[in-house]
Amino acid sequence: MATTPDHAGLEAGQGSAGRAAGQPAAPRARELADGAPPGPVRVGRIEFVNCFPLYHHFERELAARGEAATIIEGHPSMLNEMLVSGALDVALPSSIAFARDAAELALLPQVSISSFGAVDSVQLFTRVPLRVIHRVALTEKSATSICLLKVLCREWGLEPEFAPRRGSLAEILADFDGLLLIGDEALYVLRAEVYPYHYDLGAEWQKVTGLPMVFAVCAARRAFTAARPAAAAAVGAALLASRDACAAHPAETAAAAAQRYDFSQRYLTEYFDKLKFGFTPEYRAGLDEFFRRAAAIGELDVVPDVATMAGAA
Repeated sequence: MATTPDHAGLEAGQGSAGRAAGQPAAPRARELADGAPPGPVRVGRIEFVNCFPLYHHFERELAARGEAATIIEGHPSMLNEMLVSGALDVALPSSIAFARDAAELALLPQVSISSFGAVDSVQLFTRVPLRVIHRVALTEKSATSICLLKVLCREWGLEPEFAPRRGSLAEILADFDGLLLIGDEALYVLRAEVYPYHYDLGAEWQKVTGLPMVFAVCAARRAFTAARPAAAAAVGAALLASRDACAAHPAETAAAAAQRYDFSQRYLTEYFDKLKFGFTPEYRAGLDEFFRRAAAIGELDVVPDVATMAGAA
């Protein structure tokens, strides 16, 4: 199985999917409908360390289920676009991106990327106390974190100006009161204590709702699940099996992740313990509430029925 870097993933989004070693390009949904033989499943992998437990044993588990995959790495917003455009078959889209394109996507309910309380890697950093922020720079790598921040600002009674992040941290510090970051960059800034104040959006969501926060779900294109339901199910099962294998050996998992990412084994052991990868009814309730609140502030036109979509998978 080959891993396709970001630039190749973007090329795939323009019409040339990444190839597994020794394998033909994965067929498009239209080709599958025409009866062409299936190829490797095109699977998106979020490039951040938080996804490591889902993918560490994924290749092995997928092969055990009789399937192969081409893995394309990128940040969440890029993978969201590729999934909707048809450049990917399966990915873990941001939960709000999934909701916005639910007509095109099928939920694979085996796994999610969630937290019950603090998550560490979704942070609002500020140079002034929260109550006096006026301008916030937003990461362009995630749709869910931006929507969640807007939901929380309504709860906090704040109406700051939002703008896309541009420039270095020094420039952001000079021009904005706050900066929303996700993923490994959020972890680095948190560890370096660059800002005097920080607010973990997973923890803040739990304070407001008492519920878990689902940052990403597992989803496939509906055309793909219709053409290859067994392959779609195998991907979801393989992700879950990888998670389970990692959970059974937390120290070994953190050590393996530390060899790939710039964090220590000890740090990652604690970090992985905060992440939740299941999609139980409690987490589905948290997702329902997030969608409801997103719609209330105009960030979502139609609220998907999570229970129905999970049950239909």
